[in-house]
Amino acid sequence: MDWFQLHSREVTWASVAVIALAAGGWFYNRSQELKSERAEKAYFAAQRSVVSGNLPLAESDLRKMVQRYDGTSAATEGRLALAQILYEEGKYQAGIDALKEAGKAGDFASAVHMVMAGGYDQLKKYKEAGAEYEAAAKAARFDADRQREQSLAAKAYLNGGDSAKAKAIWTELGADSKGTVAGEARVRLGEMAATPESKS
Repeated sequence: MDWFQLHSREVTWASVAVIALAAGGWFYNRSQELKSERAEKAYFAAQRSVVSGNLPLAESDLRKMVQRYDGTSAATEGRLALAQILYEEGKYQAGIDALKEAGKAGDFASAVHMVMAGGYDQLKKYKEAGAEYEAAAKAARFDADRQREQSLAAKAYLNGGDSAKAKAIWTELGADSKGTVAGEARVRLGEMAATPESKS
């Protein structure tokens, strides 16, 4: 008797297990694809309410959509749209909280951090705003975006009284002669040098 005849039962069960795993993986991937497609449709339906100016309905639709399709790219887009609506209503903390639940935002990570930073700016929580602008810069795909977001972080830190952090960021940005905000950074550094430190 050869090996396969002696171990035919084990081979059969192993084959069944491999097929089951492959089928399970296919069904899971297909399920995720369908979920993403439904999420996109729900997002665009909610966007129609935004465009029509019916913000209460849009807010309600977006809340339902992000809960139902949490974890999809469309849900992250929905959270960004929801935050913007809440900001327009002056509910900055609620908008920030909606974005905090986004988890891993994937391609939208930089946008999520930018919108959160804007909310903190409005609340005059400049330290938190600066941290979010820096997080947005780290997630940015392009150097130009990264540099603009770092510049916004420096402004936020300066507004919050942390001139040392602001100076460090602008010094780094000003050192890059080809940088998008190099000129502005040097101007800011000059202004800081010309402004006497306040004595406590």
